[in-house]
Amino acid sequence: MESKIIPVEKVDKVNLENEILYKSKLFSTSNYYTGNDLGLTYSPEKSTFKLWAPTAKLVTLHLYSKSNIDSHIQKNSPDRKIRMFKQNAQTPEVVITDTSNDDSFNYCNELTQGIWAVEVLEDLDGWYYTYSIKLPKDVSFYKIFMKQTQSKEPLNGLEYPKESLDSFDLNSIEYVEYEAMDPYAKACSVNGHYAYICDLSKADKEIKGWDADILRESCQKKNPLTSPTDAIVYECHVRDMTMHPCSGVSRKGQYLGLAETGTKSPDGYSTGMDHICELGVTHVQLLPIYDYDDVDETKPFDSYNWGYNPLNYNIPEGSYSSKPDDPLCRIIELKTLIKTFHDKGIRIIMDVVFNHTFHTKSAEFNKIVPGFYYRMDKFGQFSDGSGCGNEIATERLMVRKYILDCIAYWINEFHVDGFRFDLMGLIDIETMKSIRDMIDQIDPSIITYGEGWTCGDTPLAESKRSTRNNATHEDLINIGMFNDEIRDSLVGSVFNKYGLGFATGSKDINKEIFKILISGSIGHPSCKTICPRVRTPSQIVNYASCHDNMCLWDKICLSTNKAGGTTDEERVKMDQLAMAIVLFSQGIAFIHEGEELLRTKKMDENSYKSGDIINAIDWTKKSTNHSTFTYYKNLIKFRKEHPALRMNDRKEIWKNIYFMDIENINTIGVIIDNHANQDPFKVIMIFFNAEKEEIEVNLPQEDWSIVFCDLNTEEEEVNIPITNKTSLIIPGLSTVVLADTESVKAFKK
Repeated sequence: MESKIIPVEKVDKVNLENEILYKSKLFSTSNYYTGNDLGLTYSPEKSTFKLWAPTAKLVTLHLYSKSNIDSHIQKNSPDRKIRMFKQNAQTPEVVITDTSNDDSFNYCNELTQGIWAVEVLEDLDGWYYTYSIKLPKDVSFYKIFMKQTQSKEPLNGLEYPKESLDSFDLNSIEYVEYEAMDPYAKACSVNGHYAYICDLSKADKEIKGWDADILRESCQKKNPLTSPTDAIVYECHVRDMTMHPCSGVSRKGQYLGLAETGTKSPDGYSTGMDHICELGVTHVQLLPIYDYDDVDETKPFDSYNWGYNPLNYNIPEGSYSSKPDDPLCRIIELKTLIKTFHDKGIRIIMDVVFNHTFHTKSAEFNKIVPGFYYRMDKFGQFSDGSGCGNEIATERLMVRKYILDCIAYWINEFHVDGFRFDLMGLIDIETMKSIRDMIDQIDPSIITYGEGWTCGDTPLAESKRSTRNNATHEDLINIGMFNDEIRDSLVGSVFNKYGLGFATGSKDINKEIFKILISGSIGHPSCKTICPRVRTPSQIVNYASCHDNMCLWDKICLSTNKAGGTTDEERVKMDQLAMAIVLFSQGIAFIHEGEELLRTKKMDENSYKSGDIINAIDWTKKSTNHSTFTYYKNLIKFRKEHPALRMNDRKEIWKNIYFMDIENINTIGVIIDNHANQDPFKVIMIFFNAEKEEIEVNLPQEDWSIVFCDLNTEEEEVNIPITNKTSLIIPGLSTVVLADTESVKAFKK
């Protein structure tokens, strides 16, 4: 085999050597800190600062006055500098104020566990702070550690050349200092460069009833949640929902704008918050609301971004605040938005990005413990499974702890009801299990799901990735994943913009696949040749489109226009058919903002920074497409009324769901029997007809009533008895639902 020569300029020797140290069991266990007091602990009497920085030579606290920060000159000189000290991690309640624990270059000291701290015995309310970290320059921590400890035992089986260590003088090391934000900061200056010192409870006092909101009583009363499959999720961006000139919202693009009620379009239709409530969903998934980069908070409307650019994980984004330069304002306003949704019975899911950071070498993580928080490739370069320049090493104990601490903070402080994990395939299975286990201890009703894939190659072993391929792993059993298979089967692959699916007229349909998908992807007794995708229906999130790739209407229009022979009226029916399958399949149901209005993004497949002209929801479409909105609303209402569509036990699904033998490849018939999941209807029969022409189907011998059909584009409920009939005509491009008449009569009483 021909040997591959690696270009010298591609090899980062320092990173490669640091990886040896970081991956060693000695480093991981010696520096694993279990305390819950990292970051700032504030009281009027004193402020305590703690930072995990095991490789630092020295850490200094920088304090900035408000007047200094208000000048907006980045990296001003601090007003005060205070030395921090290595701590005895065995007694975390005692902050040491001398150098007795200064262990120099011993990076694996179980006594200190990498913790630096200082107490300031005065009231610092209103001040800002950063840390200055002093680090060796152009030399690896591994080399320093081996020299300092005179270790004879190689780490991870890799010895450091003796001659190199013998000639290495620790006193010759040069140093560099980096100023970094506290990764545990809970409030910050405008644009997130300085952490803010304050009493966070002040924010809660500004929101009436906030303390009681943690019980989520309104949510459980208006939208009872007994299983994740009860969730109907509406994905939206804070800014998109209110920025259009016809939104009727006064605080456009802000937390408080989305929290406004009583807003109307020029045609008199509800918008924003009221629109979401009218639709009837149970959960709202907000695109990133943590503090992200690439939008200047001093001029928030000069640019646009979805927010997948993590900067400060524990702080709300400032560009959605009415006063971005007021550190408490963004906290108060986000909590106000969350409480407003809760009061309406709607839970909030937070979109979190623990797979990468916006910055790489200049990231706060990398300035504190260089390279530790990130995966490296075989050349010592930052690996890029995220497609964003880096990927976070979630499998490392202190990285995992950081993620767990962040999740717990958002639950306890902001009353978040769920988490959507971006590129979850880059998060290791053990970390995801730890997250789920922790959440179950706090509140089992909080749902978790994510993208079960990566964006590129990653050093993380395939068997350890939280991906669709590993979805049947026992440690992922309570974690949902987006069902890209149902998305592509319905309207064609996202990787082929002209591709067709079942709803858009493809003749290349595998009905066996649809049996699996409609049954919650858990497999089905009638499909012996197709393996289950997941273990339980709560592991699957069914959707037709999301913020990524084309929105549903654009995908339908582009693909059918290429194929030819389709009218706009037929495209509307295709849209409605696709969403009917999403909402009438087992699993968690997911709707992207504006789908119910036939939203277009003008064929923009990746509108992450395309601005409001592309992304803002056009509220005039609620008038022109009101029948589609009503159809979606009635789909949601029917799903909520019928537990048979929301089973969460695979044995129950296998027992109660079976499929009708229909010859036409583009027509599917589903029967749900036995009052499944305590449904009021004994038998529910669903027909999905993707043919443009009507089709006749045979009916089992029974008195039936049509309870859902194309007439559901109107506000009135459908109840059409069918007596003594052995067949039924299903209109083209439609969904028809029947139930046994006896149950329907009992239900209507």
